[in-house]
Amino acid sequence: MKAVAALALLASVATALQITEPEVNEDWDLSETNEIEWSFVSTDEPEFSLKLIDKRTSPETQITIADKVKTSDGKYDLSNFVAPPGDKYTIKAFSLSKTNSGQLAESQVFNVTKSGVASTTTAPGAPSGTGTGAAGATTTSNSGAATLMSGAFGVAGSLALVFAMLL
Repeated sequence: MKAVAALALLASVATALQITEPEVNEDWDLSETNEIEWSFVSTDEPEFSLKLIDKRTSPETQITIADKVKTSDGKYDLSNFVAPPGDKYTIKAFSLSKTNSGQLAESQVFNVTKSGVASTTTAPGAPSGTGTGAAGATTTSNSGAATLMSGAFGVAGSLALVFAMLL
Protein backbone atom coordinates (compact mmCIF):
# COMPACT_ATOMS: atom_id res chain seq x y z
CA MET A 1 0.00 0.00 0.00
CA LYS A 2 2.82 2.41 0.86
CA ALA A 3 4.48 1.68 -2.49
CA VAL A 4 1.30 2.62 -4.37
CA ALA A 5 1.00 5.90 -2.43
CA ALA A 6 4.65 6.69 -3.12
CA LEU A 7 4.19 6.01 -6.85
CA ALA A 8 1.07 8.21 -6.93
CA LEU A 9 2.97 11.03 -5.22
CA LEU A 10 5.89 10.64 -7.65
CA ALA A 11 3.50 10.70 -10.62
CA SER A 12 1.84 13.89 -9.38
CA VAL A 13 5.20 15.60 -8.89
CA ALA A 14 6.32 14.55 -12.38
CA THR A 15 3.34 16.28 -13.96
CA ALA A 16 3.52 19.50 -11.88
CA LEU A 17 5.01 22.79 -13.14
CA GLN A 18 7.99 22.09 -15.43
CA ILE A 19 10.12 24.68 -17.25
CA THR A 20 10.57 23.32 -20.77
CA GLU A 21 12.36 26.25 -22.40
CA PRO A 22 15.30 27.04 -22.43
CA GLU A 23 16.60 23.63 -23.39
CA VAL A 24 19.88 22.11 -22.25
CA ASN A 25 22.99 23.97 -23.55
CA GLU A 26 20.84 26.40 -25.54
CA ASP A 27 22.47 29.79 -26.29
CA TRP A 28 20.53 32.91 -25.25
CA ASP A 29 21.32 36.44 -26.41
CA LEU A 30 19.72 38.50 -23.63
CA SER A 31 19.76 41.65 -25.79
CA GLU A 32 17.06 39.92 -27.87
CA THR A 33 13.70 38.44 -26.84
CA ASN A 34 13.88 34.91 -25.41
CA GLU A 35 10.86 32.83 -24.50
CA ILE A 36 10.65 30.97 -21.19
CA GLU A 37 8.05 28.18 -21.50
CA TRP A 38 6.54 25.80 -18.99
CA SER A 39 3.95 23.06 -18.68
CA PHE A 40 1.56 22.84 -15.75
CA VAL A 41 -1.42 21.05 -14.28
CA SER A 42 -4.63 22.50 -12.86
CA THR A 43 -3.47 21.96 -9.27
CA ASP A 44 -0.37 24.17 -9.67
CA GLU A 45 -0.32 27.57 -8.02
CA PRO A 46 -1.96 30.33 -10.10
CA GLU A 47 1.13 32.61 -9.96
CA PHE A 48 4.84 32.29 -9.30
CA SER A 49 8.10 34.22 -9.44
CA LEU A 50 10.73 33.69 -12.19
CA LYS A 51 14.44 34.10 -11.46
CA LEU A 52 17.60 33.79 -13.54
CA ILE A 53 20.16 31.70 -11.65
CA ASP A 54 23.92 31.94 -12.23
CA LYS A 55 25.29 28.58 -11.09
CA ARG A 56 28.91 29.67 -11.64
CA THR A 57 28.87 31.51 -8.32
CA SER A 58 28.72 30.15 -4.80
CA PRO A 59 26.19 30.74 -3.48
CA GLU A 60 24.16 30.89 -6.69
CA THR A 61 23.34 34.41 -7.88
CA GLN A 62 19.60 34.97 -8.30
CA ILE A 63 18.24 37.81 -10.44
CA THR A 64 14.48 38.34 -10.38
CA ILE A 65 12.97 38.28 -13.86
CA ALA A 66 9.34 38.80 -12.85
CA ASP A 67 6.98 38.37 -9.91
CA LYS A 68 3.35 37.30 -10.16
CA VAL A 69 3.76 35.41 -13.44
CA LYS A 70 0.48 33.71 -14.36
CA THR A 71 0.90 29.94 -14.52
CA SER A 72 -1.86 29.66 -17.13
CA ASP A 73 0.12 31.83 -19.59
CA GLY A 74 2.54 28.93 -20.20
CA LYS A 75 5.27 31.32 -21.36
CA TYR A 76 7.07 34.56 -20.57
CA ASP A 77 8.96 36.77 -23.07
CA LEU A 78 12.28 37.95 -21.60
CA SER A 79 13.59 41.05 -23.42
CA ASN A 80 16.79 43.10 -22.99
CA PHE A 81 17.75 41.45 -19.70
CA VAL A 82 21.07 42.35 -18.09
CA ALA A 83 23.30 39.46 -16.94
CA PRO A 84 26.97 38.67 -17.61
CA PRO A 85 27.62 36.22 -20.46
CA GLY A 86 28.60 32.72 -19.42
CA ASP A 87 27.52 29.13 -19.10
CA LYS A 88 25.69 27.35 -16.28
CA TYR A 89 22.56 29.50 -16.11
CA THR A 90 19.10 28.18 -15.26
CA ILE A 91 15.63 29.65 -14.79
CA LYS A 92 13.82 28.80 -11.56
CA ALA A 93 10.17 29.24 -10.62
CA PHE A 94 9.46 30.05 -6.98
CA SER A 95 6.21 29.87 -5.05
CA LEU A 96 4.56 33.09 -3.91
CA SER A 97 2.41 31.26 -1.36
CA LYS A 98 3.17 31.73 2.33
CA THR A 99 2.05 28.17 3.06
CA ASN A 100 3.94 26.46 0.22
CA SER A 101 7.12 28.48 -0.20
CA GLY A 102 10.19 27.41 -2.12
CA GLN A 103 11.26 26.32 -5.56
CA LEU A 104 8.60 24.91 -7.86
CA ALA A 105 10.64 24.11 -11.00
CA GLU A 106 14.02 24.61 -12.68
CA SER A 107 15.03 24.71 -16.34
CA GLN A 108 17.89 22.88 -17.97
CA VAL A 109 21.33 24.55 -17.84
CA PHE A 110 21.87 27.02 -20.72
CA ASN A 111 24.36 29.66 -21.87
CA VAL A 112 24.12 33.43 -21.99
CA THR A 113 26.05 34.65 -25.04
CA LYS A 114 25.29 38.37 -24.77
CA SER A 115 23.84 40.68 -22.13
CA GLY A 116 21.12 43.24 -22.64
CA VAL A 117 21.82 46.94 -22.12
CA ALA A 118 21.76 48.30 -18.58
CA SER A 119 19.53 51.27 -17.97
CA THR A 120 20.82 54.32 -16.10
CA THR A 121 19.41 57.57 -14.82
CA THR A 122 19.58 60.75 -16.85
CA ALA A 123 21.82 63.59 -15.72
CA PRO A 124 20.22 67.06 -15.83
CA GLY A 125 20.58 68.60 -19.29
CA ALA A 126 21.82 65.38 -20.91
CA PRO A 127 20.01 63.98 -23.96
CA SER A 128 18.14 60.80 -23.19
CA GLY A 129 16.41 57.86 -24.84
CA THR A 130 14.23 55.01 -23.68
CA GLY A 131 14.72 51.29 -23.57
CA THR A 132 13.43 48.16 -21.88
CA GLY A 133 14.92 47.34 -18.49
CA ALA A 134 15.53 43.96 -16.90
CA ALA A 135 11.94 43.53 -15.73
CA GLY A 136 10.41 44.74 -19.00
CA ALA A 137 9.57 48.24 -17.73
CA THR A 138 10.42 51.27 -19.80
CA THR A 139 13.42 53.07 -18.37
CA THR A 140 15.48 56.10 -19.31
CA SER A 141 19.14 55.97 -20.30
CA ASN A 142 21.55 58.81 -20.85
CA SER A 143 24.05 59.56 -23.60
CA GLY A 144 26.68 62.11 -24.52
CA ALA A 145 29.48 63.68 -22.52
CA ALA A 146 27.67 63.43 -19.19
CA THR A 147 27.58 59.64 -19.57
CA LEU A 148 31.32 59.51 -20.20
CA MET A 149 32.01 61.72 -17.20
CA SER A 150 29.65 59.69 -15.04
CA GLY A 151 31.42 56.47 -15.98
CA ALA A 152 34.83 57.95 -15.25
CA PHE A 153 34.08 60.16 -12.24
CA GLY A 154 30.66 59.11 -10.95
CA VAL A 155 27.88 61.58 -10.17
CA ALA A 156 30.35 64.32 -9.22
CA GLY A 157 31.85 64.23 -12.73
CA SER A 158 28.41 64.54 -14.32
CA LEU A 159 27.43 67.45 -12.09
CA ALA A 160 30.74 69.23 -12.72
CA LEU A 161 30.20 68.90 -16.48
CA VAL A 162 26.63 70.21 -16.25
CA PHE A 163 27.72 73.22 -14.16
CA ALA A 164 30.60 73.90 -16.58
CA MET A 165 28.15 73.88 -19.47
CA LEU A 166 25.91 76.40 -17.68
CA LEU A 167 28.74 78.92 -17.12
